[in-house]
Amino acid sequence: MLNLNASLTKDEFAEMSNISPNAWFTQVKFANGLSPRCQEASTLDANHEMKKRLMMPWIQENIRGKRVLDLFSANGAFAFECALAGAQEVVGIEFDEDRVRCAQFVAGVLRRNGMVAPQFYVADVYSIADRFSEPFDVVLCMGGLYHIADPPYILTQIRKLTRDKVILQTSGVLPGTDNRATFVIREDQTAKGLTSLRGGKGVWMVSVPCFHAILTHAGFHLLEDAQPEASQRERFPWYCALAGAV
Repeated sequence: MLNLNASLTKDEFAEMSNISPNAWFTQVKFANGLSPRCQEASTLDANHEMKKRLMMPWIQENIRGKRVLDLFSANGAFAFECALAGAQEVVGIEFDEDRVRCAQFVAGVLRRNGMVAPQFYVADVYSIADRFSEPFDVVLCMGGLYHIADPPYILTQIRKLTRDKVILQTSGVLPGTDNRATFVIREDQTAKGLTSLRGGKGVWMVSVPCFHAILTHAGFHLLEDAQPEASQRERFPWYCALAGAV
């Protein structure tokens, strides 16, 4: 859950009710009310809390006063966390229009309450390097790489937009110490509101050494990394990395 010290007006409550519940990838707690919850909220909430535990220290240590780009931003939870942590500017990019509408609504509430808020846009991550004229100090890529068929290419595009550091989280991580990858076809879960899990779409599951090789190929060097405890990796088969631009 994202906690915001901002109050909703009567009109904003009405506007919020017209946003699809499945657009609330992360539920938001306002000062005087709660947003709707996605039908897969029990799973998404657990994912969000694990991401916060593993990655918020990197966000808090690296984004104050910086320009930040949040890719695969969903309805903006970590973009808002960056703004609250003192980023100079935050831009969120997401392909799902309903989620962007949701994020824009929350940003409008913050601005009306006199708070700094990110900007959010609908965009295709495959052409993201052509959208901006200058790089960002820090780029967040939390969750998206395991929904696409060619993460090495996307990471090379992210490198073009990264002046200093990238904060990454990926899932489907294979166990072991060898450099290996497996291509799998995803089951369709769009009926559950998970619009990135489309039937017939293929994705790569990679080992940690393979992911390191992909980072190097894209022009990054590993600074720090993190994973859930071994006892939790069946539920959260994740790998997280803070990497610098070479």
